[in-house]
Amino acid sequence: MRGDEAVCLLPAGHVVGSPSTPSDRKTTGSSNPPSHIMTCALRASSASAMTSGQVCARCSQIKQRCDGGSPCARCARLGHICEPRGADTRLGASAVAYRRPRASRSRSGCLPCKNRKKKCDEARPRCSDCRRLNIPCRWPSSQSESPGETTGSTASDASPAVQLETFDEQLFEKAFDGAQDSPVTSTGDPILLPDITDEPAPLPISMPCTNTNPHLRSKEDNSLFNHYLHVVARALSRSSDQDGNPFLSTLLPIAATSDTVTSVILGLSGCHWRRVYPAIWNCALARQGRALAQVNSLLGHPDPQSTLEACVAVLLLCLTELFDGSSRVWKWHLKAAGAILQSPAMEPIASTAEWSFCSSLFHYLDAVSTISRCKPPLLHEGESRLTDLTRFGSTASKVPRADSEHAVAIYGISPTLFDLLGMVNLLAKHRSRRTDELAEIGFRAAAAHLEVQIDEWRVEHDLLLGQQAGDRATEQTTTAFEWAVRLRLHQIVDGYDPQHETVQRAVSAILDAALQVPYGSRVEGCLLFPLVIAGASSTGIEGQMMVKERLMVMENTLGFGHIQYARQLLETVWDGEQAAEPNWAYVRYTSFPGVVFI
Repeated sequence: MRGDEAVCLLPAGHVVGSPSTPSDRKTTGSSNPPSHIMTCALRASSASAMTSGQVCARCSQIKQRCDGGSPCARCARLGHICEPRGADTRLGASAVAYRRPRASRSRSGCLPCKNRKKKCDEARPRCSDCRRLNIPCRWPSSQSESPGETTGSTASDASPAVQLETFDEQLFEKAFDGAQDSPVTSTGDPILLPDITDEPAPLPISMPCTNTNPHLRSKEDNSLFNHYLHVVARALSRSSDQDGNPFLSTLLPIAATSDTVTSVILGLSGCHWRRVYPAIWNCALARQGRALAQVNSLLGHPDPQSTLEACVAVLLLCLTELFDGSSRVWKWHLKAAGAILQSPAMEPIASTAEWSFCSSLFHYLDAVSTISRCKPPLLHEGESRLTDLTRFGSTASKVPRADSEHAVAIYGISPTLFDLLGMVNLLAKHRSRRTDELAEIGFRAAAAHLEVQIDEWRVEHDLLLGQQAGDRATEQTTTAFEWAVRLRLHQIVDGYDPQHETVQRAVSAILDAALQVPYGSRVEGCLLFPLVIAGASSTGIEGQMMVKERLMVMENTLGFGHIQYARQLLETVWDGEQAAEPNWAYVRYTSFPGVVFI
């Protein structure tokens, strides 16, 4: 319908040109129209003349209804110039197109949004897209914002690291969007779904460039190394300090001078990336095999630098096998790393940051792996008697303090809890020796002593927390891990009955604490062991589904394969619920021997 034509509304059943009475039908063929049609035509012409000034030129040009406002609703919504329609003000198509306001563009958006070609809301220090994807938000410097200083040659000579960074962030966005499409995020419960932006974990602002490492020989190597810089290093570190990530500040200088450490880093990056990008695993596996051969040659040199490179390489190889979730080779790597750390060749560098990093990482892996080994930590192998549990205070000093820079980034929570966990698993080694009443009394006395040690640690921790404010997510994760240690101690002493009062209280405390930890938190990895032991002891479908959904989210936020195996372990335990006491440790030993809750 034309904009200058009026609409004539007739009563129901009447249509212009279609007479409704027999008399009208008879006169249809004549040249004179019916009387009521003439009346409507006159009314339409008069209405058109009356309302012609109330339709703006823009709506008339595109033949759309106009509300007659000044400006009209359409022009106000679209940002057009609203002018009254008239013979002298009617605009042509070219004039209307010329008067259309240009879309606003800003050159001050963050670099990740520019690389992904997304509109940035320029909210500093982190824009909304970077907070949503939980990726580092970096801003251009004041010099790079000037358009006059940007030349075509600079754009064409961009380094491969920038292009690889764009590729990695797009893959990371795709993987994270997959987590948002999961059944977890489809629920609208704000309690079950804490905001991932509550606790951002940005990377260091000045990221090293891949050009600084001379041991990258192919595009795949560059891509793997870049993925380690921007994704894997963040997933490994549990420190809130932007520049305190030892997986960058300590490892990258060593990798710049060592082809062995570079190869191991690429293998670790490929292990993390293989779920999203399976084709890259072959390249990572080749570099990992080369590193194994190079470690053997490094151990033949007694100098401290070669020994340090070998120790770092073996620890990262152990970490790669642990994150794989299906390998049992990590046991040999862990024993080899312990032997290297205690070798005389490491004594000259015992006070360096590199040695501190290796020592902290080994202590952490040694303590966590005791859950799967049911043996004491390797550094306490000589203290395997029950009476040694009473000397906990003398052995705790071997674990790095919580205020240590490397300990905070590696442990995430109090290292004392991991030492207590090692003592609990030392107690598990003596379960088979409860053959008489005297052995039973000694076993329960040692368990009671361990429980007292946990209670004393909690009192000291609360006093320390009262003196200095702690992070909420860290405290909730600490609470969940503490109750997981208590629950493991109860299972070793009294069995796996899920109906026991102590079990139900521990499961409730773990699940309540886990709900308070935001998704994507820097300490989220510490929840794996508490979630597994609580999920295996949960009898209700609500608790089981909550644990399963949280593990599915951690598969995307952390990205390592051992989390998927941990979830499958729980599903196996739940499928065998007909057993009176679902023994998750037996299922792990028989069906998932390579799983470690790291």
